[in-house]
Amino acid sequence: MKRPDWAVPLGTAVGLAAICAGAWIEGVRLGFLWQPAAALIVFGGTTGAILVRRGIEGLRAILRALVSLFFEPGRDELEATKARLTWLARLVRREGPQALEAQAAATTDPLIAQALSLISQYADAAVVRERLERVLDHEDERGLRDVTTLEGAASYAPTFGILGAVLGLIQVLRALADPSSLGLGIATAFVATIYGVGVANLILFPLAARLRERHSNYMRQREAIAEALISLAAHETPSAITRKFVADIDLALRKDRAVIG
Repeated sequence: MKRPDWAVPLGTAVGLAAICAGAWIEGVRLGFLWQPAAALIVFGGTTGAILVRRGIEGLRAILRALVSLFFEPGRDELEATKARLTWLARLVRREGPQALEAQAAATTDPLIAQALSLISQYADAAVVRERLERVLDHEDERGLRDVTTLEGAASYAPTFGILGAVLGLIQVLRALADPSSLGLGIATAFVATIYGVGVANLILFPLAARLRERHSNYMRQREAIAEALISLAAHETPSAITRKFVADIDLALRKDRAVIG
């Protein structure tokens, strides 16, 4: 079971609390910042822009990626992969590469399935490397697509905030006959700008950056798995494959901690 990662909700809560405290210190009533029309324009417009860019499936993919940020990546899968690679190396030593054909059909991981299928056909290690690099490139491109879409949403939100402010000012100009309401009307109009800028810089851009870091770490781990599979194609010993995999994973985790730190 994955452990929850409280950094995202905690950071968002701290940012919101700081903004609300600053507004209160400046004498702004917090209730005044709640404007349903402004929220509808910013959030609805940004969601619509994402749908135009990626479609419904793309929106679902982004939501799944965002949900994953609320949980820490576990080491259980890596330990299971290490054990499986060691077992596969022993299987090849014992029964030959053709024994991997059934394992390739049974696995749901496209990287492992591609490698095992090639090894079962006695493919050279260089051929296996070339095919796995293609799979990794596809996975990298697919993961970065969610990141760039989220970064795009962060750029859309302030624009829709400005749109909401312009619509509010249009309403203010219609009430020029009542000068007493102009100040309140103008202040209300700019709440949409606050929504757009706040959502972009407090939520969307930070989430995109965190998702990019998580994806980079994931790709380093996938590269470590690919290198172990290439070693399997080169008929290295089970112990050598395990040592190389553990060393590559440890290096990937150290790089990830250095980036976060």
